[in-house]
Amino acid sequence: MLSQRFSFWYIINTMETDIESQVEHYANLPYKTIVERCDDQGVYYLARVVELPDLIMTGNTPAEAINELEQVKRDWIKTYLELGNKMPVPLQLRRHSGNLRIRVEPSLHSTLALMAELEGVSLNQYLVSTISHAVGIEQGRQRQQRQKRN
Repeated sequence: MLSQRFSFWYIINTMETDIESQVEHYANLPYKTIVERCDDQGVYYLARVVELPDLIMTGNTPAEAINELEQVKRDWIKTYLELGNKMPVPLQLRRHSGNLRIRVEPSLHSTLALMAELEGVSLNQYLVSTISHAVGIEQGRQRQQRQKRN
């Protein structure tokens, strides 16, 4: 009987130690944290980790929101692991080949090919340029909005 109790105790403590080491490992990975200003119920800041769903905290300042996020991050990771979830790889550590396959309607494909032809570039170069422009415009808008608010 004593042997069974010890075995059970050993298994439980080993599992807890294993979870704790996993929590420590994942808490130190370079996950991407972003902070957004929110104006819907007064001004506050929302901090979240892009790769970790539902890990979101708020604060009166960007620093406060990040601090709140860091305070709960380890508990969130522990709970996430205990529920049997697999932790995602941080975006920064993911490898991207540079090849992107997308499916579009044939009519859109034709329109894009026509636009590339009118620009005198390949369809690939036209798509790269258009996507880069769209992403740059959105980042510029967000930057302008942040500057106006501060």
